[in-house]
Amino acid sequence: MADSFAEIPAQPGSKIPAETTADSGDRDLMSTSFIGLLAMQLLTAVNDNIFRWLAIGIGKQFVQPHQISYVLTAGTALFVLPYLLLAAPSGYLADRFSKRTVIVVCKFAEILLMSLGVLAIWIGNFYLLFAIVALMGAQSALFAPAKLGCIPEMLKANKISAANGLIGLTTVIATIVGSAIGNILADVTGHKGQERLWISAATLLGIACTGWVFSLLIAKLRPAAPSRHFPWDAPQQTMRDLRTLGQSRPMLRVALGVMFFWSLGVLAQLNIDQFATEGGTTNQSQIIPLLLSLVFGVGLGSVLAGVWSGGRVELGILPLGAGGIALASMLLFTVPGQLIVPDADPQRMLDVVLLGKDFHFALPPFTGSYVWACVLLFGLGISAGLFDIPLASYMQHRSPPESRGSILAASNFLTFSGTLVMSFVFSGLRAPVHDGQPLLTSNQIFLLCGVFTVPVFIYIVWLIPQASIRFFVWLASKTVYRIRVVGHENLPERGGAVLVPNHVSYLDAALLLMTSSRPIRVLAWAGNFENRWMKMVGNLFGAILVNPARPKSIVAALREAREAVKAGELVCVFPEGGISRSGQVLAFRPGVMKIVEGSGAPVIPVYLDGLWGSIFSFERGRFFWKWP
Repeated sequence: MADSFAEIPAQPGSKIPAETTADSGDRDLMSTSFIGLLAMQLLTAVNDNIFRWLAIGIGKQFVQPHQISYVLTAGTALFVLPYLLLAAPSGYLADRFSKRTVIVVCKFAEILLMSLGVLAIWIGNFYLLFAIVALMGAQSALFAPAKLGCIPEMLKANKISAANGLIGLTTVIATIVGSAIGNILADVTGHKGQERLWISAATLLGIACTGWVFSLLIAKLRPAAPSRHFPWDAPQQTMRDLRTLGQSRPMLRVALGVMFFWSLGVLAQLNIDQFATEGGTTNQSQIIPLLLSLVFGVGLGSVLAGVWSGGRVELGILPLGAGGIALASMLLFTVPGQLIVPDADPQRMLDVVLLGKDFHFALPPFTGSYVWACVLLFGLGISAGLFDIPLASYMQHRSPPESRGSILAASNFLTFSGTLVMSFVFSGLRAPVHDGQPLLTSNQIFLLCGVFTVPVFIYIVWLIPQASIRFFVWLASKTVYRIRVVGHENLPERGGAVLVPNHVSYLDAALLLMTSSRPIRVLAWAGNFENRWMKMVGNLFGAILVNPARPKSIVAALREAREAVKAGELVCVFPEGGISRSGQVLAFRPGVMKIVEGSGAPVIPVYLDGLWGSIFSFERGRFFWKWP
């Protein structure tokens, strides 16, 4: 059974379109072009978060306390709405023009928008200020497909997961810095942000100008579809983009996974503000450690996802991320009591005697509950990073180059539809229903997030069992075996192929599965799969069972393997017909030729070394019952 989530088989004889790569031959993570993209993304996300949270902080001063949730919703909804309205034009821009050109022009537009934002604060107009938030969302939406779509065009395929890990890390760092600076500016710039407006102006315009300069470092990229026409019928074009996305069920599932992640993320981010308020915080600055914990966790999770992917797109990490999100969210429901010490003395000091000297430390007004909340938010962030990076990498790597802009635009449309809906859901959940009390407390909203993630976790494990098991076995193997893969680039990313390894131990098939991000169907002896549990494992991994004592079984297995190869799957055959009893390669049997006959698929030799002597090999004349 092919892995229905992680694999898009190519049809026999089909050609994979050439990438519209950068003219430069340097396609590494340390290239000037990628560093420019990374720095540009960092500064863009910083400015987005500074301006949005500054606008929210100022907006709170225009409303009554029970209306604050509406300001939070407006700050998110207005930023997200342009992603829906401009999905088709943004996809067109990414395909029709050089992605670099789109990025540079949009970054220059950011400078103009920040100037208008400062003007809106100076005038003191609430509606104009939030209109600029919407325009900032429009600017970000227009170059989002170009920004993400240029990653596979400027880097080698085996660098995409690591690149997305770095992009995720910089985005998280930007969220940390931007959210913190935005909240601090809302506090230090006085009444409605007007008392020290020059600080906000210098910050916003300085970051916008610097980001534009870094965008100029991105290498020139050829347009992917220069003949594409502007989608004057934008709604219809959005539907066409969604149909393009829907033509690939694996790609659609990934897009829905991305939508779920960001929708849940928006709900959690909005909820943190109210979570802190219910815990007794008195100003915006006291919320910052909670946000820092979440986004630092996302950064670490993003880096771990890039490292654990091992140079490939690894969807097996998804269950770990989804399970962690569910657990951390439900545990946040248990955070008790006040987060801030009531009526805390700002001069509270801790006296410590160390080596005969007195040291005095100022104590923050945080309680143990606040620290526990930070720990759980950090864990939630790590899990979120592990969930997001494999999906983003898959979307970029497996989408056809000539329609990548359309696919990413459609994915963005789904993602921001979900986040827009979720922002209104949050407003509804926080609506006062009795004596000014909200429908759900912030703790209960975190519990709701966890409960909704559980079925997603179950669905992922059911949908990609091979990838999930492969990844967890890979993690376990780091404590027992040290696996080194040589020549991984010879394993095709698409299309059918027959892998022909030597057979030294019972672990051979499992170790081979761990080296490939694509599912591999293995021809295996039926006698090993007679009990119920082994049959379940065989079905999960799509094993092709053969009984050498029955000629009809051999013919059926070879036919099934040949059809799998023709359908674009990877098939593993141990041509020796059994595990070596001497550690040496035995004579080959002719079944391999029967499988590749008429398929045109390549035969890839694989050599497994270093396994002779393990308890799973026949060394010393027996399996298992010996010291390793």
